[in-house]
Amino acid sequence: MLSSSLESAQRALNQQARQRALSSAMGGSPASSLPLLATDAGSAPIRYHSQGRTVIIGSEARVRALASLLSRLPATAQLPLALLISEQDNSALVTMDEQHLAASESLPVHSAPRDMLALSGHLGQFSLASDGVNLAAALVPQGAGSATHFDLIADLSSQPLNQAELPPPGYLQAGADVIAELDQLVADAEASQESLSQLTAWAMQFAGLIGNFDKPNYVTVNLDTCAHSSAGNIGCTRCLSSCSADAIFSVAGRRNAHIEIDPYLCHGAASCVSACPTGALSFTQPPAEQRMEQIQRLLERYQDGGGLYPLLRYRLEQSPASQTALASVDQERCLDITLEEISATGHDEWLAALALGATQVIVELPHDLPAGQHQQLDSERRLALTLLDSMGLANADSGEPRIRFVSLPSPLPQMDSYETEALPLITPLCVALAPGADSEEEQQPSQPIARDWLLGQPQARPGKRERLNRVLDHLATLSVADLAQDSVAVPTGAPFGVVNVDSDNCTLCQGCVAVCPTSALSANRTSPALSFTQGDCVQCGLCEQACPEQVITLTPGFAPQPDVRREPQLIKQDVPFPCISCGTPFGSTATITAMQTKLASHAYFQGDGALRLKMCSDCRVKDIWHEMARNPDAQLKV
Repeated sequence: MLSSSLESAQRALNQQARQRALSSAMGGSPASSLPLLATDAGSAPIRYHSQGRTVIIGSEARVRALASLLSRLPATAQLPLALLISEQDNSALVTMDEQHLAASESLPVHSAPRDMLALSGHLGQFSLASDGVNLAAALVPQGAGSATHFDLIADLSSQPLNQAELPPPGYLQAGADVIAELDQLVADAEASQESLSQLTAWAMQFAGLIGNFDKPNYVTVNLDTCAHSSAGNIGCTRCLSSCSADAIFSVAGRRNAHIEIDPYLCHGAASCVSACPTGALSFTQPPAEQRMEQIQRLLERYQDGGGLYPLLRYRLEQSPASQTALASVDQERCLDITLEEISATGHDEWLAALALGATQVIVELPHDLPAGQHQQLDSERRLALTLLDSMGLANADSGEPRIRFVSLPSPLPQMDSYETEALPLITPLCVALAPGADSEEEQQPSQPIARDWLLGQPQARPGKRERLNRVLDHLATLSVADLAQDSVAVPTGAPFGVVNVDSDNCTLCQGCVAVCPTSALSANRTSPALSFTQGDCVQCGLCEQACPEQVITLTPGFAPQPDVRREPQLIKQDVPFPCISCGTPFGSTATITAMQTKLASHAYFQGDGALRLKMCSDCRVKDIWHEMARNPDAQLKV
C-alpha cells in the first residue's frame, strides 16, 4: 500500500525529476500575456493612446486635495486636470487647508450629482457625460489636445462610477486606505510624506499611464459554434454572467443576437473561456492546445525522471517561486502552470491533467482574487468533482479530493520560514487499482490518455466539447466502480443534461435540429427521424424555445457510462410521406398530419385545395398554375 510519507531518496529523486520536467518544458511554455508597456515602437493587436487628460471625481475637498498633491509631485505635475464634484461634504470643505484651494483654483470645475453621470470607455477614450453633455469638451484645458474624451479617471466617490470587479485600464478607484490618507491631507496640506505613502503611490500610477500601451487580444469568438442565439431566441449566456470586466455584450442583430467582446475592456481573466461549453470563446495567451501540450510534457518528463505522485499546480506567474502555501515535501513534486489570471483555467483542463497522469490538481488562489472569479472557479471545481464522483474518482481512499484549492495568505510566506502539513500521498488515476487487484503490487498500471487522441492533429483539432468527451471516456476506463446507466445530478447551470421530447406530439419538423449549435440533436438523411446525443448537449435551451409544438424540455444531468453519453439515441422515427402527385417523399407523416389539422379551417385549403398539403413543393406550384389556367378568377384567391 502507499506509504504515508516519502523517503529522503525519493524526495531527492522527485526534486531532480521536477527540475528536469520544468527545464524541458520551458521551450513549450505558454507565452506570458503582455503587460501594458509604454512604447512608441512596434505594434500590437490592441493599442491605447493616452495624453494624461485626467478628471478627478468626488467631493470638493477630496478632489482639490488630490489635485494639489498631483501638482506637487514631479512625475504628475504636468497632468492636464479637471475637477468634477459629484458629492457634497460641507464639513470636510470647512476644514480643508486653504493651500488646496489656491493650488486648484485655476482648474476647470463642474458639479453634477452622481446619478446624472454616465461613464464609459477605457484608457485614452473615456466618455463622461452629465445629463447628455460631454464633460470632456467642457472641461479639458485648452492645449491638451482633442477635447472629446478623458484619458484617465480618478474616482474618489463613495460609490464608484464603474461597478465592474475588473475596471477598465485608466480607471483608478481609490481604496479605503487611500481615502483615509487623502482625508488627512485635506485638513493638512503639509502632512508628512511618510503618513501619505499609500496615497502617493496610488497617485503616482497616473504618471505611468501616459503614452502608447500595447496588449494582446486575449479572447476570440467563433460565432459558428456559439450557443447564444438562433432563430431569434436567446440560449446560452454563461460568458455574459462570468465576465468580471463587463467586457462581453449580447448585440442584437437583424434576426439573431450575437456575442461581442470589447478587447479594450478585456483583462484576459478568461473566466468566460472556462464558462463557454462549446469552445466558441478561445484564449489566445496561450491557446488551449498549447497548454495541454505543456501539461503532457511536464508529466511525461517528471515520470521519466523517476518522480512519483506528481502534483499539477496552477499559480499566478507573478508569484515568487520561494513563496507558497504548500509544505516543502509537496513543493518538491509540484509541476507548475503559471497564469496571468488564475481564472484562466477550468474543469476541462483539470480533468485532462488527471487523465494525463497527475496525482492531484492544486489551484493557488490569491488573497485578493475578485469575488466573481472566485465564484466562477468554485463552480468549475464543483462540476469537475461531480463528474469524477459519478465515476468513483473524485477522492482517494483517504478522502483527499483530486482537485484542491489552496488560499494564499497575505503577505505570502517564505518557504524557509513557513511549513504546513503535507498533503496525503495518493496514487495517480493512471495507475489506479485494476479490477480484481487486491494490492498495489498486483495492479496493472493504466495508461494516460494518448496525446494524439486528446489533441488531435494540427489540421484536425477536436473542439472543446469533443476534447472533454474524450477525457471523460478515458477516465471512465480508469474507474473500478460500476458506472450508473442513468444520469446523475449536476450543479445548477452545468452544461450537461438530457433533452426530453414528447414523441407522441412531435411532428419531426426538425426545427430543433436547425438551431442546435452542437449537433446534439440530429436528423436522419434517409428517413424522418430525430436522434439525441447526450455528450454533445450543453443545455443552452435553444431547442426548447424553437419547438413550435412546445414538446421539448431540458433535464440537467451527467451520464457516466460512455456508451450512454456518446451513442445517438433515437427519439422518434416516422415513415416518409409521399407526394400524392409524383410520389416523391417530402416530409414525415406526422408533419403532414399536423399541417392538415392546423389548416383544416383555413379558407384556402378547402375542398381540392386541401389536397395541396399532401403535395411536394414542386407539384403544389404546378397545381396552383393549372387551377389558375382553368379558372382565371382563382388568381384573386392567391
